[in-house]
Amino acid sequence: MAPYAQYKTGRACVMMRRAGSGSSTGGVSVDGSVASDRTLLENERGARAELRSALDDLLDAEVDAGIRPGVRRIWWVLVGLVVIGAVVAAGVGVAAWVRAAHAYTDDDYRHTATEVASLLLSADPADPARARRILDRATGGFHDEFAQSASSYTEYVRRTGTVGDATVDASGVSARSGDDATVLVAAAVSYRGQQQTPVREFRLTMLVVPDDGALKVSAVKYLP
Repeated sequence: MAPYAQYKTGRACVMMRRAGSGSSTGGVSVDGSVASDRTLLENERGARAELRSALDDLLDAEVDAGIRPGVRRIWWVLVGLVVIGAVVAAGVGVAAWVRAAHAYTDDDYRHTATEVASLLLSADPADPARARRILDRATGGFHDEFAQSASSYTEYVRRTGTVGDATVDASGVSARSGDDATVLVAAAVSYRGQQQTPVREFRLTMLVVPDDGALKVSAVKYLP
């Protein structure tokens, strides 16, 4: 074999031995590193599992001791809140329904105002109970004011013998505030027993309010 060929062959053998030696050493190093990483990972997982178990045990102990509410207790608290909310909502709904069912219409206010106006403007000495019927349909300031003069008014009608028939020509609700309503009433009164007495016309505003389950007049104002 030529010297150069021998040199190349020998060099190749040396390189192969070096390569084999390095590969063997590197393989041992890599395998050892992988095994070490796996051990650390398993240890970490085990530590986490132990920590979760310890936390669960601590939570159970706090629940048993009454320091922390358990899931069952929280559930019943939520159920109680839902029930209370439903009851409150139902109560509000019923109250609204009752209020709507007892709400007064404009016709209700007009009817009360025209009835009281007819009694107030009419006069009949043969009907001494008229003043009592007016008071029964009155409240507030109007009731107090009319009660002071009811006897005198009845005596005046009886003494003079005046007979007056009131006719309501028109009425209408001019304003409402809550359950109160202001009613405008136009009426005419014709008198009997007096010669050449013209028909007198009146315009009144009457405040009608609920009182003890019924509508009553609490204020009367005569308009020019």
